[in-house]
Amino acid sequence: MLRLTSSACTLPNTTGDHLQQERNRKTAALILMSVIGMLIFVSLLGNFTTTIDAFQIELGLTVFDRGYTQLSLPPLGVVRAKTHLPPLMLKASLTNINLDQLQRGLGRLDDETYVEELRQDTRRKINMFIARLLALAFLGGVAGPYLIGERNRRRILIGGLIGILLLGGLLSASYATYQPLAFMNPEFEGILTAAPWMFGLVEETLFKVRTLGEQLELIAVNLNELFIQVELLKPLGTVAGDLKVAHISDLHNNPAGMDFVSQVVATFGVDIVIDTGDLTDFGTQIEAELAAPIENFGIPYVFVPGNHDSPQVIERMQEIPNVIVLEEGLISVKGLRIAGIADPSSHGPEMTVGPERVLNEYALRLDRILDEATEPPHIVAVHNPGIASRFTNRVNVVLTGHNHQVNITERGDSVMINAGTTGASGIRGLQARRETPFSLILLHWGKQSDGEFYLKAADIIRVFQFQSGFSLERRMFGSVRADEETEEELE
Repeated sequence: MLRLTSSACTLPNTTGDHLQQERNRKTAALILMSVIGMLIFVSLLGNFTTTIDAFQIELGLTVFDRGYTQLSLPPLGVVRAKTHLPPLMLKASLTNINLDQLQRGLGRLDDETYVEELRQDTRRKINMFIARLLALAFLGGVAGPYLIGERNRRRILIGGLIGILLLGGLLSASYATYQPLAFMNPEFEGILTAAPWMFGLVEETLFKVRTLGEQLELIAVNLNELFIQVELLKPLGTVAGDLKVAHISDLHNNPAGMDFVSQVVATFGVDIVIDTGDLTDFGTQIEAELAAPIENFGIPYVFVPGNHDSPQVIERMQEIPNVIVLEEGLISVKGLRIAGIADPSSHGPEMTVGPERVLNEYALRLDRILDEATEPPHIVAVHNPGIASRFTNRVNVVLTGHNHQVNITERGDSVMINAGTTGASGIRGLQARRETPFSLILLHWGKQSDGEFYLKAADIIRVFQFQSGFSLERRMFGSVRADEETEEELE
């Protein structure tokens, strides 16, 4: 009898391993799609526009970028610095400024309640931005798995939590490692690339910045007494002229420079101010508000735009009743004929000095204006000395600026006058190793028997902000100098 026996054989459990691998694959896909969804939602929808007092700011975030904070200041450019470790780029862009509200706010900076309210409002807006980002991270974490066919609610919610936890962890690490002092060594784009001194100023001239306000305030308070003393200096004498013209230039956003002009106008009884440009540094609308006090001068203010001015600055100047913007042409103010042409760069956003070819073109245009005039001008006023030099021996008095160097030179029948910088080179003056003074030139004009004006004398006035001193130099011209020489011979 044949007996058959069987023995059980053990086969590998491939079904269980396959199921585990499938679960691992789904889990990896869930995590991956949650992260991708979070990235897409935060990157595309994360920008948040808000208003903090007078400033409208757009906040944004780029994930998996270098650990930078980026500040965009249109039209000046971009400033960024590596401030934190996680791969996030924190972005803030200034989109608008309410100038009226800004002016009110500046007047309340000494109010501790206002400053504290401003801080609290800033914190609240930042918290709103973060909450918005976390909400988007959750939605992106949910949307990612859903788009690949995941319908299990529990797993979809887990995807949302993955998005929140990942972004929240990155934000927390950014906050923990954030170094604001990284902006002491920033990177620049746009116009700011050419002006790194704006940020280097914090490190290089910290002491000057702290004391500048007090010193300029002291100068402003004492200017009136200072100029009265100048008038009493008998050796200089008083020029009995028929017209006094203050030639100023290159204020460069310095309010103290505008106060300087105001004091001269009031103290010396100035009849006309001629400004040969560079009222601002970057030609922005907020900078142009420096011109607001001009209306209080109560006298004609002739403005010839410079290369640091812009169409926005020109437009603001045209709104002031007593300002005459001389972009191109010949005008008569109180009988004084003034010809001038704006700097080529003032017609656009660029601040660079025009090439020789363009300067020659503008000089020829002004030359044609003089050829067509029925009466020759008493003054040619331009910003760039490169244009001004072309009118030597053509016009008796040529006014210019641009290079921040006070200078009066007689060339043939012409007097070439550069007012220097009435704003002490603006903020750039703080970095100079040698102090740049506030400067302007007071022109005294007389009348001949036929009623024509002629230049009698020019006073170069300088005020030194850190040396707490001043200087005045008087130059005589024309018949005044001739009369004095005759008197000396008779004696």
